[in-house]
Amino acid sequence: MRKKYLPIISISLLPILLFFLWQYPSTIPVFGIAFLLFSLAVAVSSIFKKQREAYLQGKVTRGIFARNVILETFGILLTLTLAGLFGRTIAVIATEPIQHDLTKLIAGMVIGLLVGMGVGILMKRTWGRMIKSTLES
Repeated sequence: MRKKYLPIISISLLPILLFFLWQYPSTIPVFGIAFLLFSLAVAVSSIFKKQREAYLQGKVTRGIFARNVILETFGILLTLTLAGLFGRTIAVIATEPIQHDLTKLIAGMVIGLLVGMGVGILMKRTWGRMIKSTLES
């Protein structure tokens, strides 16, 4: 049985990323972009794998396969963007009155995470309905 190591590697890279960001703040843009690109690559590869199975079974044509991959990838990009924007904005607004830096950091991370998860769940439901109605027509 083949194990899936990609999620384990992704999760284990997060503490390393946080350490480097803490020690070398000037590397924040480089590591942030690299981490987002790696996460996006993992998501796109899972989309491709899921859609490829349907294509190989003959359930969809090549054009529909390409459309589904592009639509799902666009949905993930949109979700990542909205989660990042809303999470950061709400975290900044909510942690503005906090004076202690460590408390502010932890509260901002938790608030950003919760907002990002909420956006993800909302987008999954909304995007799922849109895709379903597109496929039916």
